[in-house]
Amino acid sequence: MRLYIIMALILLAAILLIYMKYRKTGDPKILLRYTAAIGVAVFFTYISKMIIVHKPLFIVHLALLFLSWIGVFYYLFKERLILWFLLAPTATTLFFIFEALFFRENG
Repeated sequence: MRLYIIMALILLAAILLIYMKYRKTGDPKILLRYTAAIGVAVFFTYISKMIIVHKPLFIVHLALLFLSWIGVFYYLFKERLILWFLLAPTATTLFFIFEALFFRENG
């Protein structure tokens, strides 16, 4: 429960920061790019519900997810996107899909 509250506060802080930057510049491209970056990070956060089945993979996924959120906030504050930070959880997500497709235990 505390994790959901923390994630909601982080997401609220990011949305507030985007709104303040949008009001300052008035450029809708900035609003769209920032929202897309947050959308990618939220997507990988949601995927972690499925990866929790495999504990070691889940721990690695959480570490990469933390790196992804750092990448989002770095982009929001410094306006420089480090794409591999943002897409780091893709590795564990693809590994999980690969494992589910080819190494099933029930045939």
